[in-house]
Amino acid sequence: MANSSPTSSSPNGDMDNTESAIKAALLQSVLDTEQSTPWLAPESTDEYDTQTAAAGEMLEFSDEEVAEGWQTVSAQLNQLWEGQSSPSVGVVALLQKKFAGRMPSDLLAMIGEKAQQVAHSGQPMLDQLITCVQDGFENMAAADLQVMARPMAFAMRGSSADEFVEATVQSIRKADWAVLSPIEQARLSLAAARYAISQSDEA
Repeated sequence: MANSSPTSSSPNGDMDNTESAIKAALLQSVLDTEQSTPWLAPESTDEYDTQTAAAGEMLEFSDEEVAEGWQTVSAQLNQLWEGQSSPSVGVVALLQKKFAGRMPSDLLAMIGEKAQQVAHSGQPMLDQLITCVQDGFENMAAADLQVMARPMAFAMRGSSADEFVEATVQSIRKADWAVLSPIEQARLSLAAARYAISQSDEA
């Protein structure tokens, strides 16, 4: 029986050659820098480019549209900011109304801001009062502030505290802030702090 020729091709050999040729062609198409989208036919590429250009034109805005959009966003941000800051602004406004002409506005604003921070902190009332005013009386001993703040700290919440604040305010002579003594200034500031904390509790 005659032996088969060693040069004859086998089915497996043909399949291997075909697979290698396909892999080589695929690799060549991927590495071809002149063809950026080898998986798309030329007509598909043109259609894709047309659609992309049209989408870009739709995203273009005129100067008037940009200005109108920015105004809308700014108004929404302002409303959000006012909503977040309104409690603090409300307390400061109440302080300005109650102590108008008696204390500097910047000191009242500071006391109002501090009161908002400490009102729900869980600190003892005495500590809350000292925190509200101490930045405005750095030259006064903390022990002196505590002595003046203690009666206000132990006053009952509600009407009793309000009455105590009112009595303290009435007991201090009506004069320009600069004319008042440091003790009078401190007592008036502590009264303002007690009032601000009370209003913050209700907010």
